[in-house]
Amino acid sequence: MNRLLFRDRARKASHRAATFGDLPRNHDSAAMRLIVGSLLALVLLLLVGFVPLPDRVLLSGHLYEPKTLIQTAATSGQLQAFAVQIGDFVESGKVIAYIKPVTTPEHAARKRISAFEAQSLQREHQIRQQQQALLIGKRQGEVNLLIQQRHWRGTLINLEVDHLRQQQNALAAARELFLNRYISAVEWQRMNAPLRVSAARIVNLKSEQAGLSFKLASARANLESAKLAAQLAEVQAQRQRQGINQDAQQRDRALLRTITANSSGRIVARAAEPGDFIGPNMPVVELATQKPYYLAKLRVPARLQTALNIGDAIDLKLLTHLTPLDGSISGTIRDLSALAVSDPPNDTSRPRDLIATVRLPKPIITSTGKALSFIAGTQAQTWLVVSEKTLFDRLAAMVSPALGMRNAL
Repeated sequence: MNRLLFRDRARKASHRAATFGDLPRNHDSAAMRLIVGSLLALVLLLLVGFVPLPDRVLLSGHLYEPKTLIQTAATSGQLQAFAVQIGDFVESGKVIAYIKPVTTPEHAARKRISAFEAQSLQREHQIRQQQQALLIGKRQGEVNLLIQQRHWRGTLINLEVDHLRQQQNALAAARELFLNRYISAVEWQRMNAPLRVSAARIVNLKSEQAGLSFKLASARANLESAKLAAQLAEVQAQRQRQGINQDAQQRDRALLRTITANSSGRIVARAAEPGDFIGPNMPVVELATQKPYYLAKLRVPARLQTALNIGDAIDLKLLTHLTPLDGSISGTIRDLSALAVSDPPNDTSRPRDLIATVRLPKPIITSTGKALSFIAGTQAQTWLVVSEKTLFDRLAAMVSPALGMRNAL
């Protein structure tokens, strides 16, 4: 069939050539077309090269309903205690647990210095106690000695008084003899001389006894002063110990951090127990809550961390629900955090990547007015425009690293 068709066309062409003659042929048409095409391509390249083209990055993730939220720790350390029990209802910002972070070398050095100061103050207090005990013992010995001396002085005074009374009784009997001229005046004076000596000695002993009483009162006052000084030293030592304990408690309190609830809800389970060592973003408790919104987690590469901020508006496409006619769902970025243990296990992102939590309205109403029912794990994605570069800028960015490596070689 094709051979007959080609034969008929060839017969018509030969008939037309015999009747009207051969038409002139342009042998330079192919080269001309190549030149014109090259010029058009160059003009198009120049036009496109200066036109800024958007640099887009695809962010993908999944949608979930925050019925149960995982409360994680923001730092690594040892979990000390829980401030709430399972079944308690907590508000946003309420303290859930206490965690003691890993001690730093600076904190360990300060703790050693504080312990050394406490030991030094305790040793000084012991030395002061020993000194006060020695001083009190010395004062007590002085008081006891003065009491004994006063007792012996009193005994001597009593003996002298008895002797003086005996002498007075003897002189009273001899006075009759002196009056009757049986004793001479010289003998009478000789008999009165011991009486005067005894009286003078009694006066001296009483004077010494008064001096001893004064010394005893002074020694007792010194003893009471030493006891009061010991009590004052004890009070000062207690104040110093209390100050050291308060400083240590303040350091421990400053080191002891709290884990607060990010949202209100009821605690349904514990993911850790007191004494466990937990790392950053490790789950601590689970909160059961009902929220009037959905949340979507998007994986954000490290190079795009500065392009997103909390509170930014972002449009998401829910792949399993929305058709191209439905459009996208507009939400706001609620949180930007590092990868956590609760993130999907098939996430191949690097540790430096972030997870952007996007808040979406509930229920989700599409542009066509259709309400979407929730399915956990619904895939969500969006195109994020990072920058707008021309073709020449992109070529320059690709060529500059190669030139830099060549110059380095």
